[in-house]
Amino acid sequence: MLNLTIFSAGSFRHVLNELVTIFKQKNPVEIHLHLAPAGLLRQRLEANEYCDIFISANLQNINILSATKCIYNQQILAFNRLMLTTRDESQYKNRETLDILLDPHLRLATSTPIADPGGDYTWQLFDLVEKRYPKQGEYLKQRALQLVGGEKSIVPKGEIAAEYLLKEGYADVMVGYANYQTYLQHCGLCCHLFPPEWNIKAIYAAVQLNENLATQQFFHFLTSAEAAQIMYKHGFLSE
Repeated sequence: MLNLTIFSAGSFRHVLNELVTIFKQKNPVEIHLHLAPAGLLRQRLEANEYCDIFISANLQNINILSATKCIYNQQILAFNRLMLTTRDESQYKNRETLDILLDPHLRLATSTPIADPGGDYTWQLFDLVEKRYPKQGEYLKQRALQLVGGEKSIVPKGEIAAEYLLKEGYADVMVGYANYQTYLQHCGLCCHLFPPEWNIKAIYAAVQLNENLATQQFFHFLTSAEAAQIMYKHGFLSE
């Protein structure tokens, strides 16, 4: 039986689990998934850990990796954006998303920049805030509790960060990916989307790291129209 090793951004796990299930129904292959923040996965690849396909939540990790690794194929898969998640409480009702974000009395959770693309995108958002409201963006960086994706991550493996951190009382609000919106709302949490002028576009892309048969077959499926429809079903965007 053929073997396939995939390193993937953790935020892509639900899509990838479904894709792997479908692919294995038609192809006799053993697939090993490693799900973690893409920045940490890139570091493992740079240390020569074996991998056939790498899926990153940003292009920066792929660009860095291309300096030391041979990339046989590369494809943008889908897009994502940021949102703010809170508990379903009256204090968050009828408030603009940015007003909640800038509230100094709320404990703000984020992902960890460099280690986790979600943190990089959040810092880009804070930089936009800084341009519009001097000192506020830098204050957000100081307030941010980097509880996801880095050395100080406290989220158990497989848990959705916003759900765990808010329900366990580690934070009051969290900046995270909007593809989780439907799931989090079903869990009794409130999701607050940022208006277009504050929108940060997250780019998910995959790279093929060898020309093995199983690698080529799965990469072809991963970049197909069928796979794209599954991504959109899980809350990812086409543009």
